Amino acid sequence: MAIETRQMTVEEYLAFDEASEIQHEFIDGELIPMPGGSGPHNLVVAQTTAALVVALEDRDCFIFGSQMRVSIDESRYLFPDVSVVRGEPVYGDDKQVILLNPTVVVEVTSPSSLSYDHVDKVAFYGAVPSIQGYLILDQERVFAEWYTRSESGWHLRQFFNLADVIEMEPLGCTLRLADVYRSVQPSA
Repeated sequence: MAIETRQMTVEEYLAFDEASEIQHEFIDGELIPMPGGSGPHNLVVAQTTAALVVALEDRDCFIFGSQMRVSIDESRYLFPDVSVVRGEPVYGDDKQVILLNPTVVVEVTSPSSLSYDHVDKVAFYGAVPSIQGYLILDQERVFAEWYTRSESGWHLRQFFNLADVIEMEPLGCTLRLADVYRSVQPSA
């Protein structure tokens, strides 16, 4: 991913990003542009969100879309495609645009974000104690990686089939890949 090199303070970043036409993640003073996703990306995000809304209907959970900024620490802010909080959300600002306590975060990969989502973000999300699960979904084929927190670090499970069901223990629900990928045409 291309990173703009101008160094900013957190305050400058928040003001810049609020006025910008696209969102930017912020890592140690550097901006990472987050342009809009493709059709398949948006379908997977929407279908995942819809499936989670149904699965969590009777639970004390809040589901946020990609407009919700998640604080990793005082110098890192990310925009997961989906964030879920079990219990009451805690915000890091008066405008309620910085989430401090997600329980599960979801990223849908694009060809340009594969390494960032699978390497950097695994470490970033691992630094947030409230995050108990990190789900990475491929936008072009049925493939999911489900990271759950354990005492020794992340535990990874992979899923490849539409019939697979992910046990989302931190949320007390399941997620069927058939629901996530129902309108996605697999790439050749």
